[in-house]
Amino acid sequence: MLKPYIRLTFLLCLLGVTAKSQQTSWFEVDKAYKTGLELFEKGKFAAASAQFSRVDESRMFPSDGSGDQRQFSLLKENAEFYRAVCALELGNDDAEKLFLKFINDHPVSANARSAYYQVGRFYFKQKNYPKTIEWFKKIEPQNLSSKESEEYRFKLGYSYFFSKDYVKAEPLFASLKDGKSEFAEPSIYYYAYLNYADADYKTALREFERLKGSKTYEKSYPYYISALYFLDKRYDDVLRYTIPATATIDDQYKPEMNRIIGASYFARSDYKNAGIYYQRFQDKDLGKTQNNQDSYQIGYTAFKNAAYAKAVTELEKMTVADAYYQHAMITLGNSFLKTGNKQGARNAFFRASKLTFDAALQEEGLFNYAKLSYELEFHSVALDAIQLFLKTYPKSARTNEAKTLLAEVLLTTKNYKEAVIVLESITNKNQDARLAYQKVTYFRGLEFYNERAFENAISMLMRSAANGIDKEIEALATYWLAEAMFEVRKYGESVVQFEKFLALPAAKKTDVYNYANYAIGYSAFQNDKYAKAATYFERFIRGGEQDKNTLNDATLRLADSYFVNRNYGDAMEQYNKIIAWRASGEDYALFQRGMIFGLQQQNAEKIATLQSLLKQYPGSNYADDADFEIAYTYFVTNDYAKAKAGLTAMLEKYPRSSYAPRALVTIGLVQYNQDDDAGALTTFQRVVSEYSTADEAKQALESIKNIYLDKGDSDGFLTYANSTNIGNLTTSEQDNITFQAAYNRYQRGDFQGTFEAVNAYFDKFSRPIHEKQAKFIRAESLVKLNRPDEAVPDYTFILNDWTSEYTERSLISIINLYLKQKKYNEAVVYLKKLELTAEYKANYGFAINNLLEAYSNMQMPDDVLKYVALVDKFEKSSKEEKYRAMLFGGKAYLMKGDTTVALRQFQEVVTQAQTISAAEAKYNVAEIQYLKGNYKAAEATIFELTSKLFSYDYWVAKSYVLLADVYVGQKNLFQAKETLKSIIEGYKGDDDILPSAKAKLESLNKKN
Repeated sequence: MLKPYIRLTFLLCLLGVTAKSQQTSWFEVDKAYKTGLELFEKGKFAAASAQFSRVDESRMFPSDGSGDQRQFSLLKENAEFYRAVCALELGNDDAEKLFLKFINDHPVSANARSAYYQVGRFYFKQKNYPKTIEWFKKIEPQNLSSKESEEYRFKLGYSYFFSKDYVKAEPLFASLKDGKSEFAEPSIYYYAYLNYADADYKTALREFERLKGSKTYEKSYPYYISALYFLDKRYDDVLRYTIPATATIDDQYKPEMNRIIGASYFARSDYKNAGIYYQRFQDKDLGKTQNNQDSYQIGYTAFKNAAYAKAVTELEKMTVADAYYQHAMITLGNSFLKTGNKQGARNAFFRASKLTFDAALQEEGLFNYAKLSYELEFHSVALDAIQLFLKTYPKSARTNEAKTLLAEVLLTTKNYKEAVIVLESITNKNQDARLAYQKVTYFRGLEFYNERAFENAISMLMRSAANGIDKEIEALATYWLAEAMFEVRKYGESVVQFEKFLALPAAKKTDVYNYANYAIGYSAFQNDKYAKAATYFERFIRGGEQDKNTLNDATLRLADSYFVNRNYGDAMEQYNKIIAWRASGEDYALFQRGMIFGLQQQNAEKIATLQSLLKQYPGSNYADDADFEIAYTYFVTNDYAKAKAGLTAMLEKYPRSSYAPRALVTIGLVQYNQDDDAGALTTFQRVVSEYSTADEAKQALESIKNIYLDKGDSDGFLTYANSTNIGNLTTSEQDNITFQAAYNRYQRGDFQGTFEAVNAYFDKFSRPIHEKQAKFIRAESLVKLNRPDEAVPDYTFILNDWTSEYTERSLISIINLYLKQKKYNEAVVYLKKLELTAEYKANYGFAINNLLEAYSNMQMPDDVLKYVALVDKFEKSSKEEKYRAMLFGGKAYLMKGDTTVALRQFQEVVTQAQTISAAEAKYNVAEIQYLKGNYKAAEATIFELTSKLFSYDYWVAKSYVLLADVYVGQKNLFQAKETLKSIIEGYKGDDDILPSAKAKLESLNKKN
């Protein structure tokens, strides 16, 4: 180790013993020095130090000329140096002090520079890196040999490295790593490590890969290469390199290597293999280095491998609230759900919702927290959480799901009103939302029903029934919808809904299944469907109803249904049941039984039954009915005395009875039949005066008229009639009657009579009530009478008021008028108005289709193309309208001179349609071919039209006219003439075909 310095010492020794003769003392000093060197060489530093001390302590100086002072001083200097070296090797406390003394005493000595180097090397060997640095820093590197410089740089760099002064260490390793010295390989290693630590992974990987095959570092560098592959996301390289490398790597790196392999499989979503290597990592690591990210990834891997208990265990190890923690809490929540621990899941999702590292995870956490709060019946918490979610994430992809959840919470808390509002804000409801909507609208409908807000109830229940997810709720919603419709007197619709309810399989599970038969019976009865009512009342009675009151009522209503349908035998049977049971409603049953006897002309039995009713139930609600019917039965059997007496007694007993006007009319008729005209007149006038709104008042007035006419006093009747509330016709009534007469003629198709009647109507009433309607039917009649110009003022009058119900109809009529007259400018004015103001889509379609045609006839191609697009986009346009629009588009392009696009449009129509539009389009194709001089193509197109679209006579004929022109173009005048002749002889239409054919034939004849 100190051989360079030993050689230097031998040279000095040779110089020191050149004298031919020496004194004994000099010889002894010299011997001690040599002995010290020999011992030093053998590593016997203590013995060597003793010999060097003898030299150093010698005070003799040669006096006989056998040596000189310089040589003796040099010997002592070397001995002092080696003594310090020995002390250093022996680890003596005074070694550093001896070197400092030597350097101080011999500053220019070659050994002074070596002293720094040696001390530094010694401290390096002792791993005293601060001391190594201290001594090496005293060296001037340029004075070192190449080999010394390499050793110096490495050991200084190494000392800096272990002193964590990486900035100074790196350039020293960098200066050695690319050389060939023994320090090159370790320099590569530490240089690579420093770049790894400094996150310069590219450089670190490059340098570590240079160590492949190194025996010195084979137990460590594979770890760093693996780590760097992983950091560079070269997962395939990690797996290809690292898995085999674990066999040779040092045990201290094996946990980390397994972690890297596990993480690489994790990154590739290969959770099965990730789980294997993560387990190996854990088995070796024993929790010493497992961090938050590890716990998350190991937990997530377990979750993906369906090892939910392990996932929970690993994820619960996480304590630091970082980004991995937030991910982990989501996975932990899902793991808890898999193990049935909803409370644990709720807590995990709550923690995720409070972290802001990942907004999407925070959103997911809050949503699941709200959902589980609801499922665990923390309704108040769930409500707050879901409302917070909707406020915080208004544009979330889960908005609809959140609204559905909110509605379910509101449903649970019976806040049906808000639940409906929330769910109706969802445009596209999924199955869960529809189910929730079905429920909340059902319960909201019941709330409205109980509040007697039946129209609102109907609205809600219809919405519920339309979402038939829960079949039992669908059935119940249908049932209560029917009940609500009954309450608003929509009896027919009520019957439909009740029958729909009974047809639903789930209806049988409800408590109201049989009761629905009873309800349908009522609805059908109120809707005058008595046979149907009887059917359902019978079903209800057979259904085992236990409530006696309801059963009695159903029996009465069944009897009533039979009664109204004149099935008196069955009706009597049911009424008799009530009488026999002495049930509630017996008085009504007795009354009805009496009425049946009367209808069967058994008047004595009728009277007896009604008298029995009065005897048993004198305070019955039907007592006045019975009194009247008994007296009236006497009237119809011509027993006027009893009739009059009975009716008079009834009026005295029941002056406010609903039978009073009828009783008076009957008394009047008795008096009239008994020739007591004065009494009858007084009685009838009493009815008119006291009961003017009753139907009997008109009957009484008619009877009064007969009495006056019997006396020939028509003026008296008119005077009387005009003095009453019902006998004087108002101006408005006269107006209505007069107009109705004109309208009746219009409906019968008497247009001349309508015209005259409307004129008379306007002559009679200066401010007619039906002014616009009257003008409309007059205008329509004038058009029918072929006097359209006279109709225009009436149409124009109506169109000046855009609020009239006849405005749109008048617009269409005047448009048709102008189109028929080919006054396209005038037609366009009204068509544009209709386009902008049409209330009905059909009228809008009428407007845009006719604007298309009008602009085409006005030679305005740009406007035509605009309406072609509108017709095509209009959702109510039929296929034929779209083909027709395409046809006009082709015509527009022809106007613009673009035959290429025009031809494409026509061909498109021909390809898609077989209608008249196709025929016209085909004709236009042929005409374009003709005009381009392509006669053969034009001829073929014409024949194709006439063979495939032969049912469209006009276009077939027009094509033959064009065919004649084609023949002329081909110089085949004979065929041209014959073609024209065939048209003239065979075509029957009254249009431009025949005039055109005749003109062309005449022109061809003149040429010959």
